[in-house]
Amino acid sequence: MSNISYITSQTSNSNNFQLIRAQSIVVYSVISGLTILTNVSMLVLIISERKLHTMSNWIMASIFFTGIIFGLFYLLPRWALHNLWVYKDPIACTVLPQTGLALILNFNLHLTLVSLDRYLCVMFPIKYKIRKTYLTATLSVVTIWLLSILSAYLPLITILIPTTNRCRTLTVTNPLHQPYLISIFSVLFFFPLLVLLVTYTQILFVVNNHQRNKITSRRIDIRNSAIKRNIRAIKCMAIMIGVFIVFWMPYIVIILMFSSSLNNSFLRVELLRPSQYLAFSYPAINPLLYAYVTASLRREIWKRLRATRFSSITFG
Repeated sequence: MSNISYITSQTSNSNNFQLIRAQSIVVYSVISGLTILTNVSMLVLIISERKLHTMSNWIMASIFFTGIIFGLFYLLPRWALHNLWVYKDPIACTVLPQTGLALILNFNLHLTLVSLDRYLCVMFPIKYKIRKTYLTATLSVVTIWLLSILSAYLPLITILIPTTNRCRTLTVTNPLHQPYLISIFSVLFFFPLLVLLVTYTQILFVVNNHQRNKITSRRIDIRNSAIKRNIRAIKCMAIMIGVFIVFWMPYIVIILMFSSSLNNSFLRVELLRPSQYLAFSYPAINPLLYAYVTASLRREIWKRLRATRFSSITFG
């Protein structure tokens, strides 16, 4: 009887594992496809429209390029197609997670660069116009790429040297890995969040004061227009910061909980997987956010949509 119960239990566990694996493949395939689609769309928009060739937009273009690489060379091979080949190749199994970490770190550092760029534009408009150059943008982007690559791949030559006989990955339960993981995930989330909060709050404060000074002696309709612009600025700030927190906070908190938890089985199955789905979806959503909060991108998208609609009506 006990043998039958054991076999039944093993079969049930095997079926559950197969179901979870199939679900993971489907979810990550969808996330990968959306990530590639949204980032390619925005990158093509910036490249194809000469009016959008500004320093700020080229920085965003670098973000979208990172999103494409994240979908193509991390999400697809590491998660959607993992069971087909990655687990059979110990070196790929070891290197790919670090590649994903490098790209996520790269992505979030780009967010800080965009917010700093907007902060400088608002706080020091004259100096910004004088000093802004494509060389500055290029050096900033190259620095971000170098920092993210060095930070993520450092373990591969220290505590996580790849071998040809087994897959090696960083684990929060390993005392050697804990300091690195806690540090990298803190930089991954808390540093960008701090920069977003400080810069966008300052931008809102300056814009609000500027508009208030302009409208004190003007007509009511102009005041209402300025108030509407301020409300829109508040909405944009709230959206950028709120979405970043909603998508990343659960995953980061659970990862940090892992580092101090002795029993991780419940957290691993019940919490980590959905929070990871959410966090890894952020690069797919980010281009849509920038399309909404960036006036030049928004205008160009609406112009093309109207042109497409007019064309379909004319020839339909």
